[in-house]
Amino acid sequence: MGGVIGLTLTACTTDSVYDDVDQQRNGLQSENSDNSGMTTFSHDGPYQSIWDIYNRNREMFYHYVNATGDIGNPARLNFKVTPYVGLAYYDRRNDGKYEDVNIGLTQAIFNTSPTGTYPNMFDPTGNEIGNFVPAQPFTLTGSGNITYWGDVELKIFSMDHCHVIGANTVANIYNPNLLFFDITSPPAPYQPSTPQEEQLLSQYGKVFFYYWEAIDPTTLAVVHSGYIMPQCNTNNTTYWQDTTVAANLPTGTNPNLYYNILSNDTGMASFEVVLETGTYPNQETFNYTIGAQTYSYKVELQTFLGGTTDLVSTLKLSLN
Repeated sequence: MGGVIGLTLTACTTDSVYDDVDQQRNGLQSENSDNSGMTTFSHDGPYQSIWDIYNRNREMFYHYVNATGDIGNPARLNFKVTPYVGLAYYDRRNDGKYEDVNIGLTQAIFNTSPTGTYPNMFDPTGNEIGNFVPAQPFTLTGSGNITYWGDVELKIFSMDHCHVIGANTVANIYNPNLLFFDITSPPAPYQPSTPQEEQLLSQYGKVFFYYWEAIDPTTLAVVHSGYIMPQCNTNNTTYWQDTTVAANLPTGTNPNLYYNILSNDTGMASFEVVLETGTYPNQETFNYTIGAQTYSYKVELQTFLGGTTDLVSTLKLSLN
């Protein structure tokens, strides 16, 4: 299972720096090749992703890369990432009852639960979808480790649909520190996620977008930052329908949410929820001057239609 070497029952702390080193590539070079079995999203075609209410048992390897160089490379930057997690599927009714449209069962009844049961997933807006909670950030620095080809890599995987429960995190060579999407102590105004929220998100959640920071490893100054999300053309009405539910974003904007009504691989709706096209970019470039040299960098988020040992997305900071 993609380098999995064991299972731990100890939750990790995620407020420290994680330096996860790629020790073997194991086929990563073929992720974007035509014969790799995975397809990236397209500007012209439909968004292709692994999130499908009918296939929630698929394994999700989230992939993160800092490819700004080895230790001693003057262009090297630290890459700090904050994932924002929310409910990945829409049940077609924003009525306070979150239902699994695949098995026909109600998974949460928000509007009759005591206030505080779902402090992040329902209370802020009274909507079933479109509320997000930031996980504790992690930083890929490369310091103290030997990087491979100048890349520091991290793969997050657990036994759940979304990796918010530390006890279910699976150790692998790319994640020896058992990093997961820890939503137990987010910053204000978010509330510590309750066991009910953790359980619901572990079964029906996904990372919708990230806040990223490029940091000078010497001065620790943030040299550039921003929000990033996968690219999806929600204007294509063949595949996407407006939920008319507005997202609640940390930037104060409230774009609408859309859900999938047709998937080319199954011929059915996946019911996956995405943010409206243009909410955040899927890539960004910036320059930073170190000494007398100016370097160009790129941050990019790619999504893959993966499988058992494949990646579902890669967030990468690299020299442009």
